[in-house]
Amino acid sequence: MSSMKRISIILWREFLAIAGKKTFIVTTILIPVISIACLGLPFLMSKINTGDTEAVAIVDESGRYGAAITDSDDFRFHDITPIGVDGLKEFYNNQENLYAIVVIPAGIDSTLNVSVISRNAVRTSLQQHLAKCLDDTITQARIASYGIPQLDKIMEESRAEVQVNCIKWDEDGSESQSNADVASLIGLVLAFLTYMFVMMYGAMILTSVSEEKTNRIVEVMVSCCRPIELLIGKIVGVGLVGLAQIAIWVVLLGIASAVFGLGTVLSADPSLVAQAQGANVMLDSTGSETVDTFIQTIASINITGIVVCFILYFLGGYWLYGSLFAAAGSMVDQPNESSQVTMPLMMFLVFALWAGLACIDNPDGQLAWWCSMIPFTSPIVMMVRLPYDVALWEVVLSVVILYASAFGIAILAAKIYRKGILLYGKKFAWKDIMTWLK
Repeated sequence: MSSMKRISIILWREFLAIAGKKTFIVTTILIPVISIACLGLPFLMSKINTGDTEAVAIVDESGRYGAAITDSDDFRFHDITPIGVDGLKEFYNNQENLYAIVVIPAGIDSTLNVSVISRNAVRTSLQQHLAKCLDDTITQARIASYGIPQLDKIMEESRAEVQVNCIKWDEDGSESQSNADVASLIGLVLAFLTYMFVMMYGAMILTSVSEEKTNRIVEVMVSCCRPIELLIGKIVGVGLVGLAQIAIWVVLLGIASAVFGLGTVLSADPSLVAQAQGANVMLDSTGSETVDTFIQTIASINITGIVVCFILYFLGGYWLYGSLFAAAGSMVDQPNESSQVTMPLMMFLVFALWAGLACIDNPDGQLAWWCSMIPFTSPIVMMVRLPYDVALWEVVLSVVILYASAFGIAILAAKIYRKGILLYGKKFAWKDIMTWLK
């Protein structure tokens, strides 16, 4: 039997061993559902956490600003100014359903301070509501104090809000709309997906190797094939599982978009577009300007090139880290010992993610460039940079370095794997590993 035939048998065995389980099918379906649920969970929890409307009393010593505090969904305000400050304590103790008392001092125009008395810590929502009501009223009072007719109207008409439109000149001289917020969002999503997939499928390899070694199944397997063939088949098999899972998620996303009409929803409610961009966008009365800008920004990004690069960097990063995870799994006797060996690998992945986050504001800086070339960080950092039109030669150089490094590390990992997979009851030191590599 040829070497390729043995590798293909191991490959499909590893693929079916993972993809054929019910847990794989369940998690593949549940992960998108859980992700969507997590996005809507904060909104749902805020609705559930909404309590009854609280009663709040107001003592207006200034005699001018108490009426400016209007009721809200959470609070109802009542004026008790005639009681005075001296009788507040006794009044408060006799009111079981009173949440708080707001005291507006006589000198609020100069001090700009308001006191809120409560038995417990005051809610942030009450503080924000009071500040909003009083800020607008006191501002109008100060404007009126100057005695200039229609001064507030003059100031409102004089207020300028500059909208910065980013135009990108393409190589052919054409113009297209660009938006740093959209590019950052796409880069962050791709970087996090790369980080999550490499970590998740690398951990699958480590678990598979350590379990086979613990159960002594590997002794039977290496009697039929060479350790290097077993390593290659295991890495490729788990990689195919990952690609199959990603393909299923893409199909589910496409079905969800078609069924629920996500594009129609966004077009109908432009505010959702603004939230998706993560930017403070000023909408006009129809919101069409924001929708057009968002569509033009997406159109200006080379989505096809980004997807191709994402696949290349994912495969290269998975190959590199998968080899290291397999080597780490061959050096442990018990699965619970794997955390000690994999800690350096996890630190590299976490550092790469943090480096990607740090490069958002300056994707062309020194940190971004070097981390795009270092093979341990390039699969994640380059995802952040790609939406900003990285030069082609940088992408090609980065991919070449990544795959060359992955090939070299796979050879070194195979040497460790070949020695460690059949050794039991021994704690490996760095000296032993260096001996195996030689």
